[in-house]
Amino acid sequence: MPELILAVDVGTTSTRAAVMTPDGAVAGRAAAPLKSTHPAPGRVEQDAGKVWRATRRVMAGALRAADRAPADIAAIGLTTQRASAVVWDRRSGKPLSPLVVWSDLRGVARATELARAGFMLAPQQAATKLEAVLAQVKAPRDHIAWGNIDSYLIFRLTGGAVHATDRSQAWPSGYLGFPGLGWNAPLIEHQGLDPAMFPVLRDTWGPMGVTARAAFGAEVPVTADVADQQGALIAHGTAAGTAKITWGTSATFDLATGTAFTFPGPAAPPLLVSSTSGETLWCVEGMVLSAGAALDWLRETCGLGGHDRFEALAAQAPDAGGAAFLPALQGLGAPHGDPARRGVLAGLTNAVGRPQLARAGLEGLAFRAREVVEHVYGLTGQNPPEVLGVDGGLATNHTFLQVLADLIGRPVRRHAMAEATLLGAAMCAGRGARILSDTDAAALVRFEPPVAPSLGADEAAARFAAWRSAVYG
Repeated sequence: MPELILAVDVGTTSTRAAVMTPDGAVAGRAAAPLKSTHPAPGRVEQDAGKVWRATRRVMAGALRAADRAPADIAAIGLTTQRASAVVWDRRSGKPLSPLVVWSDLRGVARATELARAGFMLAPQQAATKLEAVLAQVKAPRDHIAWGNIDSYLIFRLTGGAVHATDRSQAWPSGYLGFPGLGWNAPLIEHQGLDPAMFPVLRDTWGPMGVTARAAFGAEVPVTADVADQQGALIAHGTAAGTAKITWGTSATFDLATGTAFTFPGPAAPPLLVSSTSGETLWCVEGMVLSAGAALDWLRETCGLGGHDRFEALAAQAPDAGGAAFLPALQGLGAPHGDPARRGVLAGLTNAVGRPQLARAGLEGLAFRAREVVEHVYGLTGQNPPEVLGVDGGLATNHTFLQVLADLIGRPVRRHAMAEATLLGAAMCAGRGARILSDTDAAALVRFEPPVAPSLGADEAAARFAAWRSAVYG
C-alpha cells in the first residue's frame, strides 16, 4: 500500500505541491505563480479557472519530480488562502465570478452596515463581499455553489462529487456560527442567501472525498483541508503558548490557545486551527497585511532587482540611513485595524541609496512584526516565548532573519521546512489517512538553530521609536 502524501498549498501569489514521505522528507515538489488583478483601488481578484489549472500542473509536476504516478499517492492534503470567495456552476464547475482575494477591500462599507445589524465582521472576510459578488452572477439560483478557493478545488478534484470545506476555512469566511460551529443561519437569512449554496462542513482531517480519474489520474482519498496559516501553526505545534510568524504575501502571527476560545480584542481575533472528532483547537492572530507583497512592490518600483539581489543590497547597509518604510499597501492590520491606511516611504535624503532602501523594506516588516507581537502578548497577558518560530518564503532570507531578531529583540528560529504550510497539510492528511499517529506528526516539528539578536534592547527600542515617528508622524 502506498504511503506517500501529496500536500498542496494554494496561496495568494503561488500554488505549490510536494510529494512527502511519512517521515517528512520531500520526494518531489513543484510551484507556479498566481496572478492577481486590481480592477479598481482596493480590489484584488484572481481567475479561479486559472488557479485550478495551475494547481493541477504543480500536482503533476511534483509527481514527476518524485518519479511517481498518481496511483502511488495514499492521501492528498490541501491548504489554501483564507477568506476568499468564488461562485461557480455546480453542473459544469465553471467559475461564474472572479475569485475575490482575502485582501480585497470592497467589503469595508458592508462590514459597517452588518455591524449595525449585530454581525461583527472584518472587511477581509468573505461575508462582507459575497452579496456584491453574487449581484454580478447571472445564473439560476439552484445552479450556484460558492466557497473559499479550497471548496472550489475540492469540487474540481472530485469531479463535482464533493462540495465541502473544513471549519478552519469556514471560520475566516465570517459565516461560521459560534459556539455551535455550524453555518450562521441568522446571518445567511439576513443576507437573503440560499443555504444550499454553502459547502458541507467536514473535519479538518479524515475522509473528505476521492479524486476523479479525469482530474488527477487515479482515485486517491482527499483526507485533509486546512487554512494556510493554521496549517503552518500545526507544523510548529498546537500546544497552548506555541507561537509563529509565517512570512508570505502577508505576515501572520499566530499564538496557540489550545482548546480555549480567547477573544482578547478585534486586532487579535480568535481563529479556529482545526476541528476533528469533536475536538476544536484555537489560536489568536495578528496580521501584517502587506509583507512579501510590499517588498515585491519596493523591489519593482525602486529597481532593486530580484530576491537575491535585494537581499545582497540589504546586507550592504548596517541600517536604513534614516529611511523608513511602512508596508501598508492594502491597509494596516494589527494592532491598528485601519483599512484606509496607505504605505509610507519616508526619510529620503541624498545619503539613501539602493542598499538603504532595501534595508528600510526589511526593517519596516520587522517593526510591524514587533507591533503585532507586543500587542497580542499585551492583550493576552502571556509571556512571549524565548525563541519565536518563523516560516515562509521570506524566512529563507538570512539578512531578514537577523534584522527581525535584532528589531523584535528576541531570537528567531526558522522551521526546518520553510514551506511549513505544506508540511502542515501533509501532517493533517497523514493523520486523516491513518498513515501518521499524533506522535508521528509531532515528531515532524523541527527547527534550525536560532538566530540571536546582535543589538541591545535599548538600541532596538530607540530604532523602533524613530521608525514609528517617521511613518506615523
